[in-house]
Amino acid sequence: SEMICKVKNTIEKHSMLKGVKSVAVGLSGGADSMCLIDILIRIKDEYGITLKAVHINHNIRGKEAERDAFHVKEYCDKNGIEFLIFNVDVPLLSREIGISEEECGRKVRYECFEKAKCDVIATAHTLSDSVETFIFNLARGTGSKGLAGIPATRKPGIIRPLIDCTRSEIEEYCRENNIEFVTDSTNLTDEYKRNHIRHNVIPELFKINHSVVNSIAKSTEILSEESDFIEQCAYDLIDKSVAENCYNTEAFMSVHPAVRKRALRIILGEKMTKSVEQKHINLSEEAIISKKGKVQLSEDLYISVDSDIIHFCNNEICSEEWCSEVNDNSFSSPYGTYRLVQSTDADGIDADKINEKLVASSRKDGDKIYLKKRKITKSLKKAFNEIKIPVSHRNEFAVLRDGDRIVWVEGIGTDGNYLPDDNSMNVISVIKEVDKLD
Repeated sequence: SEMICKVKNTIEKHSMLKGVKSVAVGLSGGADSMCLIDILIRIKDEYGITLKAVHINHNIRGKEAERDAFHVKEYCDKNGIEFLIFNVDVPLLSREIGISEEECGRKVRYECFEKAKCDVIATAHTLSDSVETFIFNLARGTGSKGLAGIPATRKPGIIRPLIDCTRSEIEEYCRENNIEFVTDSTNLTDEYKRNHIRHNVIPELFKINHSVVNSIAKSTEILSEESDFIEQCAYDLIDKSVAENCYNTEAFMSVHPAVRKRALRIILGEKMTKSVEQKHINLSEEAIISKKGKVQLSEDLYISVDSDIIHFCNNEICSEEWCSEVNDNSFSSPYGTYRLVQSTDADGIDADKINEKLVASSRKDGDKIYLKKRKITKSLKKAFNEIKIPVSHRNEFAVLRDGDRIVWVEGIGTDGNYLPDDNSMNVISVIKEVDKLD
């Protein structure tokens, strides 16, 4: 049928099933998800995939939810599809975590899909959903990312084969193929607003332009592509950054403001516990442009800017980064002076294993250390977490480097590759000098 061709086109265009063996299908029992699973059942052999249906009862609708679960289970049994059901008390959980039921429901759904352990997750989002999202975000105020609608695929491993089909096409497909579906009476606040858009806003726009859904869809496609381009530039900018939590002021100043703002949105998104608002981005940008000062962005996040470095930290005093050469068996950092002395310590450093000139510095992003006793290689980030050193103080700890290999880390010890063995003739230890009190 025409609908199946349309869905296959979407799958091909976004290579949704490339190298995929198993698909978890979110199955609520509504028209969209019933249509999705029906089409996937028809094309599964052609694509060589197995299906698992995942149904989640959010404990919001009592009896009605039980009816939905029964309906989808019956359908799956009849069609020989493995069926997984999860019961989660979303209202309770959302209060515990302190997020809206809507957001909590979404989180729970994706966590349950993960438990199906399939290569990809297929959700039944439609073109109509995407257009409603566009209008919803437009009314709330957003940038191109929020106006890009719902993407056809989302990393990692989420596909939306119905994203080019409108809700009316889907309901038509269900009628033609005698697919029974349930209607959901929920009106979660967000859902309620979306229903309002669906029943009141779109019909009004339809009077202006009969193909309003497809026209808006064209806009979301253009915006999505442009948003992708900005996102790519933003990640390039972030990659040019100096080290963990530090970014280059000059690099941030040299790009278009749209790229700078997007990069800030990405960085803040990783660092802030609550969601990033435009005001957080504007405050950060002002600090960067004025090249000075420290600004509190949220309860636990500050941005501090000096002439060349933008630094994000979780408290007011972030230790600074540093680097110094080791000369005459000593080096110093902003936090103290260190001497390398001859020793017989089994946990010392075998000086003969060092190939290049030693350099000392604060930790860098991606640093790893091999812990011989535990036979594991750990990132310094994890190693510092284990010994409970707060992020704000980690730059105070000295790291000795032999070229790009780590030799020794203050507080953690010598890397396994540099430990002395029975034949070591030349062992050194690092001693931090304590400031003598007058």
